[in-house]
Amino acid sequence: MLERMAKEHAARIIDLPDDGYDWGAYMRVVPHLSHEWICFLNTHSRPLIAGWLNLMLKHVQSTGVGAVGATASWGTMIPTCPSLKPQWEWRLLHYPIRLARNAFIFVMNVRHFPYFPNPHLRSNAFLVRRELFNEFVDIRGIPRNKRDAHLLESGKIGFTRFLINRRLTPLVVGLNGFCYEPAQWISSDTFRVPHQPNLLISDNQTSAYNKANQSLRKRLELAAWGCTFTN
Repeated sequence: MLERMAKEHAARIIDLPDDGYDWGAYMRVVPHLSHEWICFLNTHSRPLIAGWLNLMLKHVQSTGVGAVGATASWGTMIPTCPSLKPQWEWRLLHYPIRLARNAFIFVMNVRHFPYFPNPHLRSNAFLVRRELFNEFVDIRGIPRNKRDAHLLESGKIGFTRFLINRRLTPLVVGLNGFCYEPAQWISSDTFRVPHQPNLLISDNQTSAYNKANQSLRKRLELAAWGCTFTN
């Protein structure tokens, strides 16, 4: 079926090793392509309207833009200290355990991830110039584990930091056709806000948020934006 679809659309199938998560596939496919622009989608990504690619392409071609994505976050892998006032279903008994766990994660990650806020495009869907992404590939290795994949997405050596270091702006494009700079991502209504009404391309994480109960939604919002929106 896949071969038939590829033939109908004058596309070709490129076989790649099944490792390295999203980034491994993205990085390995680049040498096989000659196009000026590349749009990367993972296996969970589902565009929500027709013409979604044209919306992304329109904004990525603007001067000073490095890449555009469908979702982004300010989150980081560096944990914050749990509040002395337990939140949601956490009981005071859990506080020492959470504190010890967060201290361990902090020590492991503080050298490799920026502090919050840490604006970064999510890897589920983004569009970039091939030559620019190839520069990133040339200085980064294929991720060996999930932590390596997190480093490429939101770490100090990650793709968004790579763009910012070159004075290029990462943008998010919404369902409404407008683009948003990093400071506006929290108000773009695209990721981990109630109903995510401006979401252009869904994925497993946006679906998980929509299905989450009130308590989990608050935790997801806090991780992404440092505040909550769910009442």
